Amino acid sequence: MSSSLLNGRLGAVCLLAVASLHAAAPEVALSGPEVQKLDWNTRVLQAVDMNGDKLLDVLVANNDRSTIDILYQLKPGEAREVATKSANANRWEPVVEDARFRRERVTTGVTMYDLVAGDLNGDGRADLAYSGDPQALTVRYQEEEGTWREVKLSEAPGPIQSPGSLRLADLNGDGRTDLVMLGLKELVVFYQSEAGELASPQRFPLADENCYGLELFDVDGDGRPDIVYLSNSPRDAFRVRLQNAQAQFGPEQAYSIKSARSTLQVLAPADAKAKQPARLVFAQQRTGQLEFFNLETAKKGKDGAAPVLRPRVFTPRTSGKTPASYAFGDFNADGREDIAVSDADGAQVFIYFRQADGGFTTAERFPSFADVRSLAAGDWTGDGRADLIVASLKEQSVGVASVNAEGRLDYPQPLPGTGRPLAVAAGDVMGKGKLSIVVLREEKGKRWFDVLARNSEGAPVILRTVELTGLKTDPRGLRLIDANQDGRLDVAVFTPLDSMRLFLQNADGSFTDASAGAGFRKGLVDNLDASAVSSGDPAGDGKQALLVSTGGFTRALSLDAKGALTVIDQFNARDTTAEITASFVIPTPKGGRSEVLLYDRKGEQFQRLRANKQGVYEVVDAVPVGRIDVVGAEVRATGKGGRQSELFLLGKDRFWWMPLDRGDFTARSVETYTTDLPEINYSDVIAGDLTDDGKVELVTLDPDNSVVEVLARDESSKAWVSRVHFKVFETDDHYQGRRGEALEPREAIVADVTGDGKKDLLLLVHDRVLIYPQK
Repeated sequence: MSSSLLNGRLGAVCLLAVASLHAAAPEVALSGPEVQKLDWNTRVLQAVDMNGDKLLDVLVANNDRSTIDILYQLKPGEAREVATKSANANRWEPVVEDARFRRERVTTGVTMYDLVAGDLNGDGRADLAYSGDPQALTVRYQEEEGTWREVKLSEAPGPIQSPGSLRLADLNGDGRTDLVMLGLKELVVFYQSEAGELASPQRFPLADENCYGLELFDVDGDGRPDIVYLSNSPRDAFRVRLQNAQAQFGPEQAYSIKSARSTLQVLAPADAKAKQPARLVFAQQRTGQLEFFNLETAKKGKDGAAPVLRPRVFTPRTSGKTPASYAFGDFNADGREDIAVSDADGAQVFIYFRQADGGFTTAERFPSFADVRSLAAGDWTGDGRADLIVASLKEQSVGVASVNAEGRLDYPQPLPGTGRPLAVAAGDVMGKGKLSIVVLREEKGKRWFDVLARNSEGAPVILRTVELTGLKTDPRGLRLIDANQDGRLDVAVFTPLDSMRLFLQNADGSFTDASAGAGFRKGLVDNLDASAVSSGDPAGDGKQALLVSTGGFTRALSLDAKGALTVIDQFNARDTTAEITASFVIPTPKGGRSEVLLYDRKGEQFQRLRANKQGVYEVVDAVPVGRIDVVGAEVRATGKGGRQSELFLLGKDRFWWMPLDRGDFTARSVETYTTDLPEINYSDVIAGDLTDDGKVELVTLDPDNSVVEVLARDESSKAWVSRVHFKVFETDDHYQGRRGEALEPREAIVADVTGDGKKDLLLLVHDRVLIYPQK
C-alpha cells in the first residue's frame, strides 16, 4: 500500500499538547479522517451547494476521466454508497470509502485547468464554468431536469494552466453573478445580463504574461469588489485593479511583496468605516515562512510632499510590433482630457475617455488607417472638441477624425499633401488662436514638412512647405516647441544618426534652420530620439526648457538670443551606469525649486532629485517601478485651474499614468510566522473559520513532509500559534504502484460538508479526499 492514513487520535494528542499553552486561542478539535475515493489526476477541490438542498457538496475536476466529479452530500437517513472491490487487488486494502456522498459525473471531454460553480444565468441553480484545452472556457448550465447544457465562450483568452484563474462574484452590485478569467495575456470580465446571459467580456491586457492567483475582494474599503492577482515578475508581484463607482475597473497597479510560493489568502477585506486596511497572507518562496501584510495608504514625506507614485499601468493591446503613438485632447467635449493610442498593426485607435472621478478605465477602440505611426490632437474643426490627426505610412495619408454625438470616432478624412507622412504634430503654429497641423513627409529621397490650416471657407490648405536638406535617412520624430521663448512655436525634427534639426519661426511665419548656425552646439542634441526630449521649468522662471535625457543624466537646454544652445542645468543619476530615458520637472506644493524625476531604464526605477543649498540637484529617493520602453514623457495639468499635475510615461506597448494629487497604497509587512516543527517549511496556506467563532484560522501545508498544521490567533499575545499538526500519511518505500504527485497533500479547503453546522477540513491527497470533521 502506498500510504497508511493516520487516524484522528494522533491529531487530538497534538491538539491537547498545545491547547494548554495558549488558552486565549481557540481550540481546534478534528476527528476522522473520512475517506472518499477519487481518481489520481484531480484538482480544484471546492465545496458548493449544487442541488439547492442547503448542504455543501464537494467538486473536483477529474482529468483522468475528463469529468467534473460532484459528490452530493447526503441528508441524514439517505443510503450511502458502498465502495466497490477490485478484482485484481494484489495487496490488502481496507475499505476507505466511508464518506457521506452520492457521486455524479459531468463529462467535459477536455483537460481542465480551473473550475468554479455558481448561478450564471439567474435561475437559482448552480452552474459550472471551467477553463481547459482545447476549449479555453466552457459553461455548463444546470437544467431543471438535471442535465447540463454546454456553452463554449469563444471570446475567452488563452488560459493559464494552473488553478486560481477563474472567480465568481457580483461585481457591479446588480444581484447577478459575474465571471472573471485571468488568461495568459489578458484579464476578461463576463458580466451577467438581465436576461441571464454572459455578455461579451470587458478585456484588460496584462502588463506581464502568466499572472496567477486571481482573487476578488474590496481592496480600498469602498464596498465594491476589486481584482487582485500575482505576477511572476521578480519585482512588484502584487497587482491590483480598483473598481470605481461606475462599476468600471481601472489600470493595473503594482506593489512590492516578497517572492511567494503560494497564492494569496485574504484575512480581511478593507473596511473604510473601521479604518482597517485589507489584510493578506502568503508563504514566502525562500523560507517557507508565512508573511502577513496590509495594503495601506501610502504616507506623505516629512516635508509634506506626496510620495513618488507607483505607475498605474495601461496596456491597450495584447500584441503588436509597431510602437504606439499618443495624443492628448478632450475628444468628447466633456471638459476632461482624454488619451488616444495608435495600434498600427491592428488598423485601429484606442481612446481612454477620462471618467468623472478624473481617472481612466478601459479603452474604446475605433477603426482607422492601417500602419498609423504618428498621432496629434487639437480642435481642427472649431467645434470646441479635440479632433484626432492620424498619419499612415502605408496608406501615405494624413487624416482627421472626430468623435460624433453617439460617442464614436469617425473614420479619418484625408488632408491634402503628397508623399509618405513620417510624423505629425498640431498646435497654434501661426499664433492666431487656431490649430495648424505640421506634417513631416518624404518622397523619392526628398524630405520636407508642410504647415496646414483651414481657410475662410473651412477647407484645409498648405500654408507653407519647408525643405529638409542634407539628411541621409528619413526623420522619425517631430515636435512643436517654443525653443527661443519668443511666443511662437518652432519645429524640431529628429533623425537617426543625426543631430536634432531646429527650425525657428520668424515673425512672418517663415522658418529658419537654427541648427545650421555656428553656435548651435549640435553635440548637445546629436543622435537624439524624440522620445528622449521633454520640457519643463526647472529654474522656476516661467520659461520652458528642453529636457534632453541621455546616458546617466538629463540636461535642461535653452536657446539664447544668438541661436546658440546653452545648458541651464544638469541632473545626474545616482549611478553613472544608469540609462536615463525620460525626465519630468514636478512643481513642488509649497513653491520654490521644482523637483526632477528621472526614469532609469536599466535600473527600472524612478530617481527623485531635489536642489541642495548650493542649488545642485541630488538624488534623494529611488523607487523600483519596472520596465517600460519610452517613446515620450508628458506632465499634464488637470483639475480646476490646472492646479493638479499628472505624469505620463508613454511606452511602445503600454503607458504609465501617475496622478500626483491622488493617494496610493503600500504593501506593508506586519508580521511573519515560522513553525517550531523541525524541518517543516510551508508551501501553501488556506484561510478559513475552522472553529466557527467568526475569526480566521490558517491551515498550512508542507507537502514535502505530508504535514498539516493549523494556526489560530492568540489575542492575548497578539500572535499566531499552532493549535494542531499531524502527518497525513506514511510512505511505504516498498510500494511499486502509482504514487500520485510528488507533493501531497496538494490542496485543502475549509467547509461544512458533514451537515452539522461546523466547518470541516478537507484535503486532496493521492486518489482521494480526506475529510476531518470538526468535533
